[in-house]
Amino acid sequence: PADRRFLESAGPFTLDPGAVNDLTVGVVWARATTGDNLASITNLKVADDKAQSLFDNCFKVSEGPDAPDLAFQEMDRELILYLSNRRISNNYNESYDLKDPFIAIPDTMNGIYQGSDQDKDTLKMYKFQGYQIFQVINGGVSVNQLYDLSKSRLAFQVDLKDAVKKLVNFTFDESMNANIPQQMVDGGDLGIKHSFKITKDLFASGDNRLVNHKTYYFIAIAYGYNQFKAYDPNDPLKLDGQKVPYIASRKMAGGGGIISFSAIPH
Repeated sequence: PADRRFLESAGPFTLDPGAVNDLTVGVVWARATTGDNLASITNLKVADDKAQSLFDNCFKVSEGPDAPDLAFQEMDRELILYLSNRRISNNYNESYDLKDPFIAIPDTMNGIYQGSDQDKDTLKMYKFQGYQIFQVINGGVSVNQLYDLSKSRLAFQVDLKDAVKKLVNFTFDESMNANIPQQMVDGGDLGIKHSFKITKDLFASGDNRLVNHKTYYFIAIAYGYNQFKAYDPNDPLKLDGQKVPYIASRKMAGGGGIISFSAIPH
């Protein structure tokens, strides 16, 4: 409620006569709820790094592989689901390969890229890894509800056969002052498939076979993988590792939001 005043500085730079210089200023705020007198400064540095990374990347957030399109063959108490990626998809031919500018390569890994920016950047690349297909309870379920078991159930998961299986993301929880793990996928490591036979309703009680002339809804997402260095909260030598090895679709090809697809066995 009191009077707040700030002094913001920039430069040094030369302002020529008649010239115009555009300045972009970021005001970053953070507050710790626990810890010593430096805890808020520690949080402020994290927020500052995020703000700087956003600015350096022209405020573009990291993008996972575009979600695939779904098509169905509708049969007697059975559906065949097909995955495909349009030419305008960033994952066409499953070629998703994008750099995450927010990955900070630790100095301890200098020997890997030997000071080369190009080699260093390869450690920041997320590459296509697999698909997850969910049956959702109705057409109004959003991608943000895929882990709500009352609305969504995992029907299929496929991934590259490359020994990359279980992916766990760690998200910092300020209330607990700790990085909380969440298993995002437990891969079968059996290779990619693009067609799937569906005969069971994952929301049914009792007889779970599909019912003719009933509408069923599905959402599919693709996901990418990066683990330039393994993260382990219990190992001091791995605290600077990759906390987010899994990155999922945020949109469909063309930039639209992820939607559900419906099919009716008959």
